[in-house]
Amino acid sequence: MNYKNEDVLERINNAKKNQKKLTHVTDKSSLSVEDKVKMSLCKHFVQFANEKKLKSKELSVLTGIPTSRISEITNYKIKKFSVDQLLKNLTILGDHSPRIREYLVFIEKAIEVPALKVAETRKLTKGIRAFVENCEEVSFVHA
Repeated sequence: MNYKNEDVLERINNAKKNQKKLTHVTDKSSLSVEDKVKMSLCKHFVQFANEKKLKSKELSVLTGIPTSRISEITNYKIKKFSVDQLLKNLTILGDHSPRIREYLVFIEKAIEVPALKVAETRKLTKGIRAFVENCEEVSFVHA
C-alpha cells in the first residue's frame, strides 16, 4: 500500500489522540499506590483464568460477572474500576479458588493491623520485600 504524506500524518495524529483515550496501563513506572493495588487485584483474575485455562466468557459464566467486565479486568483496564469494585469481584471469584480466598483473608488481616511506628513499619516492609523476592526466585526456579 502506498500512502500520501498527508495520510500518514493523519494516521499518526489519530493514533496519538486515541492513545490518550486508553484506559489500560501502558506505563507502570508512574503508578499510584491505588493503581498498584488495582493491578494486583486484576492479576488474580488473570492467574485464575490461566490456571484453569478459561476464556473471558467461561469465567463470566462461572462468576456471574458480565463478560465485558471480565475482559476489562483481565486486560488491566484499571481506570474503569475502583478498588472496592475489584475487591467485590475478587470475592465472587474467591468462591471458586482457595488461593484467592486465602489472599482475601490476608488482606482482611492486614487491614486489622494497628498503626505502627515508623521503625516497626520499615522492619515489616523489609520482611515482606524479602519474602516476595524469595517467592519470585522460587517461582522462577519452578517455571
